Amino acid sequence: MLSRRSTMLAALATCAIPALASAQSPETPKPSDRMISKDDARRIANKHGMARVEDMTFDDGHWKVEGRDATGAVIQINLRGSDGTVMRLERERPASAKADRS
Repeated sequence: MLSRRSTMLAALATCAIPALASAQSPETPKPSDRMISKDDARRIANKHGMARVEDMTFDDGHWKVEGRDATGAVIQINLRGSDGTVMRLERERPASAKADRS
């Protein structure tokens, strides 16, 4: 009786191990699955100081987000579409800030 139970447990364990392995390693995502969404790009831009988004375009695997910060300065941010990494961030100071330095 004990050997029968041991055999059944061994058979169950043998079946369960491949199932666990496949559950731990998901399928490789397709390139289209790896792109960040427009909402993600907007959130990333907001985290980098963009208070108002004025234009967003997606081209050649990159998001280009244009807008203004809280002071009114123009900001342009280029994000890598696959993971949201900031590739370029340009900020023009508003006219009021330029006048203060004169």
